[in-house]
Amino acid sequence: MRETTTDLPTMPIADEFRRLWQGVRLFALISWFHWFKIVGNIIDRREGVIEQHIARLMCRRILAVLDMKVTVEGHEHAKAIEHYAVASNHLSYLDWVLILAEFPNSVSFIAKRAVTLMPVFGSYLRNRGVLIDRRKGQTARSVIRDAAGVSPWPLLIFPEGTRSPDGHLQPFRRAGIRILADAGLKLLPIVLLGTYEALSKEARCIRTGRRLHMIILPAIDPKELGSAEACAELERVINETYTARRAEFE
Repeated sequence: MRETTTDLPTMPIADEFRRLWQGVRLFALISWFHWFKIVGNIIDRREGVIEQHIARLMCRRILAVLDMKVTVEGHEHAKAIEHYAVASNHLSYLDWVLILAEFPNSVSFIAKRAVTLMPVFGSYLRNRGVLIDRRKGQTARSVIRDAAGVSPWPLLIFPEGTRSPDGHLQPFRRAGIRILADAGLKLLPIVLLGTYEALSKEARCIRTGRRLHMIILPAIDPKELGSAEACAELERVINETYTARRAEFE
């Protein structure tokens, strides 16, 4: 009698149920924190310190609910540093969660306005992000240039421009980084690992119980290297570090 298997046909169904369950749990969690965020913004909308703390607590709780094992390396490089911007590789929507949860300082994300439609972070980005709205004729360069001198927090940019489709880093679009370097800001590289394996661009649900890791590397000073060389060095150290360490998380 021929043996039949049902593993392959049931996998998509199992993934959809898992996705639905994750969505329900995360929606309930986020809704609970959202009330605190509303109250926080009534008290402190201008400075946003309360909202930053709530976002950090919420993201840490999200990672705990997803059973993620989170580690951070290089805290010391984010201490006692002023007038800087942060640049990170971009693998997954979980990047936002990991950065808000574990980067030592508050940051302001540079993002397209369309990203404000994203669950969890949409309202946060509307309040605290640096948003590029092409419908209003804005260019990324003009928005970044305007924000570089006035943002109350360090700007955070994803130089690849979008999430990796395959887990490999894409070439950096250096125009935005160059503007930050020309503004005299130090460039602080961070490397994220494990987020692609947990939630790739094509994934239907989050793979729980994964290990996520953030590496904060030494800052690069454009005043010492020159803007062009600083941008090239930023791309080099992020690529080399990611390539050297990725196998630990596959």
